Amino acid sequence: MVAKLAELRVDPRVTRTQKLIRDALRALLKEKGFESISVQDIAERATVNRATFYAHFTDKFALLDAIVREDLAWCLAKDDAIAEPDPRRMLQILAKCVFTFVGKHGQCKVDKDFEPQFEHAMEAELRDYVAPRIPVCAAFFVASAIVGMAMQWRACARKEPIERVSREIVDILSDGVAKHVNPLEAARAHRRSGEGT
Repeated sequence: MVAKLAELRVDPRVTRTQKLIRDALRALLKEKGFESISVQDIAERATVNRATFYAHFTDKFALLDAIVREDLAWCLAKDDAIAEPDPRRMLQILAKCVFTFVGKHGQCKVDKDFEPQFEHAMEAELRDYVAPRIPVCAAFFVASAIVGMAMQWRACARKEPIERVSREIVDILSDGVAKHVNPLEAARAHRRSGEGT
């Protein structure tokens, strides 16, 4: 029993070192692209050696994943969407949280390594967060839709107000795609699909 309690206690030195490493990557992301950041850069900024870095994280991708998931988990817990009894309201809170989170990371340098890692980590965290409340397939769909739209919004320089764009994605998720399809365009698409047969 005592051994199990000792395992549960986290050494403050470990916490402090991990914070230094996380803060180092956060600062570097404001200066240059993730692709050009090396483990050596992170270790130097954190004032630790490479061996210490690798004692805590397998690589810079694992570090970015841990940072994104930890930061998004904090935002989700703060807004406590999962406790909202109304599913539509729950989706609204989730969408607003994710869009706000993505907007705050607008100053990060964008590159081919950062974008997919950032998106994947957010999807995984959001999926895990909603999984106790909704079925697994729905959790995957909701996480993918909200995060995908938030990343598209980010790519368009966040021109649309968060309220409007998050409301649109919630409308589609809660009311279904059929309600949002233009009837004339749907009829044309149906005719086109019939012409090919």
